[in-house]
Amino acid sequence: MDRRRSRCLDRHRDLPSHQMNTASAKIIAGTASRPRDIGLTTPVPPNVAWVRVASLAGPAVIDGLLSMTVGVSGLLMVGRLGDSALAGMGAALQLIWFAISFGAALGTGTTVLIAHAIGRGDQVQATHTLVQATLAAVTVSAVITSLAPWTREAVALLGGDAEVTRQGAEYLHVTVVGAIVLVPAAVFGGALRGSGDTRTPMFAGLLTNLVNLLVSPSLVFGLWGFPALGVAGAAWGATLGRGAGALLLLTILLRGRGVLALPFGPGARSRWRLDLHEMTRVVRLSLPAAIEQGQSTMATLLFGVLVLAQGTSISAAQRVVFNLMGISYLPAIGCATAATILVGQAYGSGVPFPGGPAAITATSRAYVLSLAWLATSGGMFLVFAPSLVSLYTGVPEVVDAGIPSLRVIGMYLPISSLAIVFGSALRGSGDTRFPMIASALVMWLVTLPLAWVAGNVLEAGLTGMLVSFSFGGLLGGIVLFLRWRSIESSLRVAPR
Repeated sequence: MDRRRSRCLDRHRDLPSHQMNTASAKIIAGTASRPRDIGLTTPVPPNVAWVRVASLAGPAVIDGLLSMTVGVSGLLMVGRLGDSALAGMGAALQLIWFAISFGAALGTGTTVLIAHAIGRGDQVQATHTLVQATLAAVTVSAVITSLAPWTREAVALLGGDAEVTRQGAEYLHVTVVGAIVLVPAAVFGGALRGSGDTRTPMFAGLLTNLVNLLVSPSLVFGLWGFPALGVAGAAWGATLGRGAGALLLLTILLRGRGVLALPFGPGARSRWRLDLHEMTRVVRLSLPAAIEQGQSTMATLLFGVLVLAQGTSISAAQRVVFNLMGISYLPAIGCATAATILVGQAYGSGVPFPGGPAAITATSRAYVLSLAWLATSGGMFLVFAPSLVSLYTGVPEVVDAGIPSLRVIGMYLPISSLAIVFGSALRGSGDTRFPMIASALVMWLVTLPLAWVAGNVLEAGLTGMLVSFSFGGLLGGIVLFLRWRSIESSLRVAPR
């Protein structure tokens, strides 16, 4: 008992007293038994072998693909209801991305803090962070849900006729109400990823899609005795699917099969007390990520508006190109997720040593894997551009604009790995503000102004606008790379 208490005390020696929750203090004092989810092992740097990076990235890739599938399947079904339904759902999805960005950002902050705690072997603190992040998620979801009465006004701000507004408001209303499960699910998934478990969120994504595909057609078209709810049916299918996924994640965390467990049962009530300091830590890391994603969504929408001014066919070509680019990004984002997890755990184990070399290795290997994939995808875009664009449309004007534009993106894809991986590595280290600032400055001061000049002054069309987009991405990637290199140099300092 004394030896165990000594090890625990050594781990907490450098922590302020307000960072030790009740459970930690009781274990240190020897007044409580060791919970089953508390591991008191000596912190060691994470394993950053190639297979470890790939094993974390693989499920994250599938999870991202599954998340995208929920929206795509809904669009395919709603598209059969007519143009107004499709336009209304599209308008609603533009607003929904802002809500999703808050949930995703809160999940990012949770991932980083739990990875730090796991890296130093402090599962007590990891569990405490999970509890406070869950409370924050419930609060954020309640705020979003309270906006449900104003969904029609929100959709109306995007323009469109009365029917488009009505259909969009129906979809948005259901989704906003469903935020009560959407945001906590993002936190639960982020917590598990921070602990090194990317497979469970993937299985939750599979369940989400399964329920969505089983329920949505019945509610959209009125099959098997269900009412035909149209656009609202697609929203209910997606919401029920996300609810099923969230319930699976919650069940796993309550049962505590992994290294994390939500407190449950006798004596758990005291561990659910609000800790403003810990919640502030979660929000402080999450808020810059939320702002970054929110402003990126706004900038992308504005870029689309600039492209739309060039003509409907040009706008359609841009949507095709961006959709193909988004799909090609998924494996790279999976590698970036692995970098966030491994860098976070390395920082938790101690920097510059022993975690410094592990953080450097994790980032470099994630970058190599990401670069290899994006270079391959870019080559495919260059060679097979006509075939790929033709998969989406047979309209000659759209195809003619899409082929050279897709080839521009093909040349840009390998470059984009800089921002994707090194930005994620910075977040894993706990630096979420610099990527936010760099992304905003480059997008609003470089990318969008150059795109406007290319389209309206130089009359370079979509190809020229995407060249501007690519240049902004290159500049942002270089800035993030240099920032990581400055941190990396401090991680190489040998201990005295």
